[in-house]
Amino acid sequence: MAAANPTPPPRGTLVPRLWIPIVVLLAAAVVALAVLLVLNGSGDDPAPEPVAPTLGGQLRQEVHWHADFALYIDGERYNFDQDRFYSTAEVKLSENVHLHRPWHVVVHVHRESTTWREFFDSLGFELTDQCITLPEGDRYCTSGAKHLSFILNGVKVDKLAFEDITNIDRVLISFGEESDEELMERFAEVTDEACILSGLCEERVPEEGIPDEACGERVCS
Repeated sequence: MAAANPTPPPRGTLVPRLWIPIVVLLAAAVVALAVLLVLNGSGDDPAPEPVAPTLGGQLRQEVHWHADFALYIDGERYNFDQDRFYSTAEVKLSENVHLHRPWHVVVHVHRESTTWREFFDSLGFELTDQCITLPEGDRYCTSGAKHLSFILNGVKVDKLAFEDITNIDRVLISFGEESDEELMERFAEVTDEACILSGLCEERVPEEGIPDEACGERVCS
C-alpha cells in the first residue's frame, strides 16, 4: 500500500529551505554593521568639544579682573609680548578680554562669564580641552605620551577651555611629556602680577604707580 502524500504547507508559508538562508543573510548583515561601527569609533581624533555658549555683552555684568597665565609648548614658553596680541585704544581685539602693554602675562577681563577659550580665540588661537592651535597654524593635541595639561591656581585640572576667568587666577597651559611634578615646578614660573593690577596687594605697587589701561574709548584703570 503506497504512503499518503504529506499535506502541503498553507499558502504563503515559507518552508525551511527558504527561510533558513534568509536568517543567515540577516545575521551576517548585523555582524557586518557592528564591525563598521567599531571601526568608525576607534579613530585617533579627539571627541568633538562642546560648542561654547554665545552670550551677548548685555547679559554679562561688567567687571575689571586680572589673571596671570603662561603657555608652554614642548618646554618652551610662548611669547605673548608681540604687537599683534595687545589691545589699544585704536585696536580692540575683544571688548570682553584682552592684553594691555606692558603686561603680556596678565589677562584683563571686562565681562563676567568670560572663558579661557574666548580669550585665546581673540588672539587667534583655538583652545579645546584636548588641543591647542597656534596663530601660526601649528596644532598640538593630547596623543600618546604627550598631553595638553592645565594647572589652575595650583591644582591640575582636566578641563580649562570653558572655565570662566576669575580675578587673580593663575593658569598654566603646557603641552609635552611633563610629569605632574614637573608641571607643578613649571606652574611656579607663572607670574603673580594680577593682584597688583586688581588693587589687592597695594604693598607691591611700584612707586611710580600703575599706568592707566586704555580700553577702547575709555580708561579702565
